[in-house]
Amino acid sequence: MGTTMLRKLTLTTLLVASTQVYAELKPGSVAIYSDGSVEKLVRIEDGWRLWESERKRLYSRSDLPVVPVLHYQKFPDRNQGYRQRVINGQPQLLLPFGEEESMGFDVQRISSSSGESVRRWDCKYVGKGSFTLRKKKLKTEKYECSRFAVKAKQADELKETVRLKYSPSLGLVVDRRSTRANGKKERVKLVRVLNPEKVTAKRIARTVYKLRTSK
Repeated sequence: MGTTMLRKLTLTTLLVASTQVYAELKPGSVAIYSDGSVEKLVRIEDGWRLWESERKRLYSRSDLPVVPVLHYQKFPDRNQGYRQRVINGQPQLLLPFGEEESMGFDVQRISSSSGESVRRWDCKYVGKGSFTLRKKKLKTEKYECSRFAVKAKQADELKETVRLKYSPSLGLVVDRRSTRANGKKERVKLVRVLNPEKVTAKRIARTVYKLRTSK
């Protein structure tokens, strides 16, 4: 078997294995975050998942944690929003899915309001870590990324730096710290996951209320 074919098979195996690890997160599951946002897992597809926010907005997210939102649709007009796709580079080669410690890739964004643009992402894998979710310690993979605006005949402009903790067992980014070019910092953490049979409006409202009153 050739080296190229063996590499492709290895990557495929790793991606499938990763999906199987967090197969317990079923459609109907709800994720609640430290900023009060709530998202429900609507559908699982090959390589991506569809989430719906409490405001009925839809987010298609890649199974690769460093890849930004693939498709964002507003409510009630689903034609409003944006699409994004990788047009250059191979983020799937980053550890632990592949064998590369760092990877740059370009993302094309087509927005219903602002038109077309290209963003450059430079990401590196920085090792394994952990994250505590409701007294349970989860193993994580850690990444650091920089996002640049790509402009014709100009140097790429740094827009944001991001640090991620990704839980393979959940298939979710559980901790995201970002710093904008203007110095504004933001951190969003996963605070609770509800399985479909545990999801109730009262339980979600109680969790969000506690988050907002504790600030």
